[in-house]
Amino acid sequence: MAFVIVIMIVGFVALITGGRIQNLKNISFRHSWLVFVAVAIKIITNSNLRLVIGIPDSLGQKLYIISLFLVAVFVLLNMHLRGLFLVGLGLISNLTAIVFNSGYMPVKIEYLNLVSTPEELVKISQGLPLYNHIAAGPSTKFFFLSDIFLMPHWILITRVFSIGDVILTIGGAIFIWTSIKPNISARKSGLSI
Repeated sequence: MAFVIVIMIVGFVALITGGRIQNLKNISFRHSWLVFVAVAIKIITNSNLRLVIGIPDSLGQKLYIISLFLVAVFVLLNMHLRGLFLVGLGLISNLTAIVFNSGYMPVKIEYLNLVSTPEELVKISQGLPLYNHIAAGPSTKFFFLSDIFLMPHWILITRVFSIGDVILTIGGAIFIWTSIKPNISARKSGLSI
């Protein structure tokens, strides 16, 4: 969520420095339905809706990976848009950590302890996953791609994050900036990031 706010701030700065919100309607996405399906799956698998619907953890993790794969396909199909290469790189980074760790994003255990409720701490102490996250440990694969960074204590949302989240946010910021405030000379030369 904090990264969404960063992208929104970039969009706001682009607007107040001469950008136009109308430029967003000129963006031509290919197969945008993939994102809507992926978001719906993620909302279900990363919340208590999973329990309400009765989706077992094993199926929940497969659905979560499918949702990430759908977003990756969407990004690949729209790579012609500036910034989406970095969005794709960040997504692949996160997807690698998740796929190689049984469908869960590993999080440093000390950070999980900081951001979890008492009920969630009980699950963590039993070695159980917490929605789409597990505690990182010695057997964690691609640890460096996991959620191993902690936001400052005064930021109350998205407390832990990965290098993939940072790359994805930079790509999203570039996409929003260049969409709201397109650089005519860069567009004419065909440059893209």
